[in-house]
Amino acid sequence: MTQAKLLIAPGCPHCSTMMNILGELLKEGRIGRLVMINIAEQPDAAAKYNVRSVPWLKIGEMEFSGAHSRAELDHAIEMAVSEDGQQRFLFEQLKNGRLDEVIELVQRDRERLPDVIALLHGSEVPMTVQIGVSAILESFADDPSALSGVLPELLELSRSENEAMRTDACHFLSLVDDDAARERLQQGIDDSSTTVREVARDGLEGQA
Repeated sequence: MTQAKLLIAPGCPHCSTMMNILGELLKEGRIGRLVMINIAEQPDAAAKYNVRSVPWLKIGEMEFSGAHSRAELDHAIEMAVSEDGQQRFLFEQLKNGRLDEVIELVQRDRERLPDVIALLHGSEVPMTVQIGVSAILESFADDPSALSGVLPELLELSRSENEAMRTDACHFLSLVDDDAARERLQQGIDDSSTTVREVARDGLEGQA
């Protein structure tokens, strides 16, 4: 069953409301365990998650900041127990303009990178999500080893029938220090799309 962790602080105007709602969810069996931490007494908890403001909530593996309604928390619990919940969570966060929070989350937990890349697979991906995915992956530009871990996902994306996806993939592959990435960029120079060819060529030149 889903567990929840709530960080609060003295003087927080919304913390009591969140405490009450989560208490109700606990009584109803919607969450199996609720941990509440006063960061004034336990500042290490805030440092661990780089929490800048409260209330701050973790439901399952999803993290939220600010006040949320009962309906929003019900929705979060539903995502937490669903198979595609992580992707849905990341999608909604990016769509709603919470890019900085998602970057910070993924930087702390690189195992979320495959879910980030998976957001690009879809017939209609919002521009905010596309831009968000690019920004997240580019945030690892100084740490190519991180993106090497999702090289198979990037190579798969580079073979998409969608020109925009292949273009994005070539850009992301240029950030990976790996022979397989360079080989795929070399192949991209012969792509049917002018844009893909240009991005692949620029990527190879940037790695030279």
